[in-house]
Amino acid sequence: MMRAAAFLALALSAAAPAAAQSIACNPAGNQAEMNQCAFDDLRKADAELNATYAQVLAKLKGQTVALARLKTAQRLWVQLRDADLAAQFPVADKQDPRVTYGSIYSMDRAGAQAELTRQRTAYLRKQFLAPAGEGR
Repeated sequence: MMRAAAFLALALSAAAPAAAQSIACNPAGNQAEMNQCAFDDLRKADAELNATYAQVLAKLKGQTVALARLKTAQRLWVQLRDADLAAQFPVADKQDPRVTYGSIYSMDRAGAQAELTRQRTAYLRKQFLAPAGEGR
């Protein structure tokens, strides 16, 4: 019995590294590889948004009302983004969107979220970081 448990533990530990390997982006690859490209793009767009938001916060440092309003606007934008995505990919409660939209769902949703994120980044740059006369 101990040998069987030891063998099972060894087999599982040997399989773990293979399962833990990440999937590389390949735009011409299988669905999992194309999904990874979309996830990578979303991570990049999100990082750009976070960096831009941090720049805006730094620019508004000391302006307590402006900072509070910007933070409220950003929280509301996240809610709007999520609502927009839910409208683009509607599913009923407890319904699996992968059944409704197929294996392409993850890639399409990540792509749509990345696009909304890039739009928000552009807006923040234009409204808060552009030189005088080029923004608002």
